[in-house]
Amino acid sequence: MVWVAHPITQQIKLTDIYSLFEVHYEKGYEFPGESHNFWECLYVAEGEVCVSGDERVYNLTRGAIIFHKPLELHKFIVTGADGADLFIFSFAAEGPLTAWLREKVFALTDSQQKLLLDLFHFTRRKAENAPGRNAERPFGWNPDCYRRYLEPFDRLPAYSQTVASYLELLMLSLAEAGAVSSASSAPDAILFSRAVNFLNSNIHRQPSLPEVARFCGISEAGLKRLFDKYAGIGVHKYLLKLKIKTAAQLLQGGETVSRTADVLGFNSQNYFSRAFKRETGMSPSQVRGES
Repeated sequence: MVWVAHPITQQIKLTDIYSLFEVHYEKGYEFPGESHNFWECLYVAEGEVCVSGDERVYNLTRGAIIFHKPLELHKFIVTGADGADLFIFSFAAEGPLTAWLREKVFALTDSQQKLLLDLFHFTRRKAENAPGRNAERPFGWNPDCYRRYLEPFDRLPAYSQTVASYLELLMLSLAEAGAVSSASSAPDAILFSRAVNFLNSNIHRQPSLPEVARFCGISEAGLKRLFDKYAGIGVHKYLLKLKIKTAAQLLQGGETVSRTADVLGFNSQNYFSRAFKRETGMSPSQVRGES
């Protein structure tokens, strides 16, 4: 018999975990808008939340999961009458599947939900066995758990790979399922999407607040309320984040720093470089792969 080697095609590989926790929030809780240069995922175990990711706004209920790509500005508001139980994890990853996960929302099957529950049972068990653990401190839906679920990374050699394997298996299973649309039909959510699309269409310049408001057919005060609700930041700060995200794409594609700054309407290359470093933690040259 002749044995033939069949190479393994790596669709996704997690390289780093930044957060991993479960938490309960009461109705009305608002998570402030943020963006960072790694992925973040939010799973609704119970309850309802309104989640925004860039220009998209979603109403998520039990069993739904959303992936926020790197540099995507995201925020959520708990809307369920009894609050919401959430699993949240953030990570860096590589592989072709990462492109497919962008801007996706899924309704998990029973087996996929069980996979996530098994992961958190595993992390709880390892965290509860940590040396010096306070036995009286509750686990489960505890905002402090995110630190405890990361603590075993430093003392258990197999822990990080086990966690990554659970999450990779979940993402691979999602590749066989279709994404679902849970976009909000609320009038203000639609207006927010319209405003962000306008900013994206004019990303090469600096449209004024009155101009954006006129395009949306609302007052400047109404526009400010929209961005406060769905983004947690002002219009101009939001536009800057859109510019930085586009800049990262241009730089990764080989565009020069000076040309990128010019295309996106920055007054100077120095100002662009400072803003880019402040938002991403990396210089434009580093993103281009330069030393």
